[in-house]
Amino acid sequence: MKHFASIAIHSGLFIAFMALVGCDHPVVATYDFEPVPHPLMAPAGVGATRNPRIASDWISSPNIYLLAIVKANGVPALALFNSEDGGDSFKPPVGVNEKDKPVSSSGENSPSFVATSDWLYAAWNEGGDLRFARSRWGAPFQTPIKVTDKTTDTFSGYPSIGVAPNGDVYIVWIDTRPQPEIGNQQSYSLYLARSTDQGVTFGRNIRVARDICPCCRPTVAFGLKGEALVFWRHIYPGPIHDMTVATTSDGGNTFSPLQRVAVDNWKIDGCPDSGPAAARSGNRVYVAWLTEASPEISGVRLTWSDDAGKTWAPAVRGSQNILDANYPAMSVADDGRVVVVFQGRDPNQQVGWAKTGIFAVTIGPDGKLSPPVPVPGIPSSAHRPAVSAGTGGRIYVTWTGRVGDDETVYVSRARFRSASKGH
Repeated sequence: MKHFASIAIHSGLFIAFMALVGCDHPVVATYDFEPVPHPLMAPAGVGATRNPRIASDWISSPNIYLLAIVKANGVPALALFNSEDGGDSFKPPVGVNEKDKPVSSSGENSPSFVATSDWLYAAWNEGGDLRFARSRWGAPFQTPIKVTDKTTDTFSGYPSIGVAPNGDVYIVWIDTRPQPEIGNQQSYSLYLARSTDQGVTFGRNIRVARDICPCCRPTVAFGLKGEALVFWRHIYPGPIHDMTVATTSDGGNTFSPLQRVAVDNWKIDGCPDSGPAAARSGNRVYVAWLTEASPEISGVRLTWSDDAGKTWAPAVRGSQNILDANYPAMSVADDGRVVVVFQGRDPNQQVGWAKTGIFAVTIGPDGKLSPPVPVPGIPSSAHRPAVSAGTGGRIYVTWTGRVGDDETVYVSRARFRSASKGH
């Protein structure tokens, strides 16, 4: 039987932060993490792996599905790893993309992976276009289809998949196809496509916005009534790179005026290479993102809307005291608890210059945030985490680390224990 390391967080560490969000009696969150994470590469018998995306299925069986980039005959390929024992071991990977067609993946431009009660969905950048494939929960993936409908040899990438409450599949991405109103010049634009038949086909590509950040992945979340909220980093005069949202209630035919979810006023002459994470719990839509607009607010910011994006709560620093916080990811547990993970540095180690690790914060059904809990790591730094919150308080966190000169994916499992009130 495996032994787990218990990490308890005490209320004294974050009373000041909870006062900021209006909590007089902070809640103490306690996690039980495995002391050593699982490397995915060697046990599965494959070469270097990276860019993990994970989903779990504990309703019918203790299955975990993890999508990652592997080297297949020297060519970057997309592969699905499956564990039928809750992550104790993983079967050899199953290919997702067509053989010998390299998957483009670097930084934010990595594949997207979403699971529903019926399907596994994957989308990725291949040769300048977007490809999509689906699997009936671990069965071989069907032949990939092209999502983009452009006629020019331009770039389409940085995809994110979202599944609406009615089962419609949305994909949003960054696209450089020519734009008629600027003389058919190429522009970094945000596009959306929707499938109403569970990913068999996709409709026309719809432009949501121009003048967006060229390397910050957009994302999509949904209101309780099926409203699609599209989030991206927009470039305002300055140049200001702030997180922005537009909402559609008719499948993308019309959108609300674009709106900043928070006025960070991050002035940067470049690309942060860091997009938002978003999720819905009940009637509340959360979004988290990186900003370094000023020392007072730098890190992973967090806000939420209870009216499908019409108004937004004042943003808070979700990463709290963690330094160099970046790359947030979100997942929602069966009890409505939202888990946010991100990479960063422990301020109490090496004068704030310890290797980057992964930290987890939970948002309870009452909207209160826990303090950041460190995920046990490895000797190398950890990068670009993903998270899947299963049933029964189970949490699965993945990230990319290094073994020698090779990149590999690590998986760390945790259990959430009921919180107690501080005094």
